[in-house]
Amino acid sequence: MLTPGAAFAKYSKILCWGVSFILLLLALLSFTSETDNGMIVGFLWLAGAFAFAISAIYLSKSPQSEGDTGSSE
Repeated sequence: MLTPGAAFAKYSKILCWGVSFILLLLALLSFTSETDNGMIVGFLWLAGAFAFAISAIYLSKSPQSEGDTGSSE
């Protein structure tokens, strides 16, 4: 069970930034596509990119992301 003192995954911040970058590229590709729904799909990809970027920023500010190793029982 997770406790407030449980350390988050070691590469979570890097993973969030990576997913955000990929979603941002997909949004750019959707905006420049010639399909009818490219604008709507682009905004959805962009919303996902912002959500993961905000998660990465939040993880970088959390005290547990500073290298807290924790202990497993």
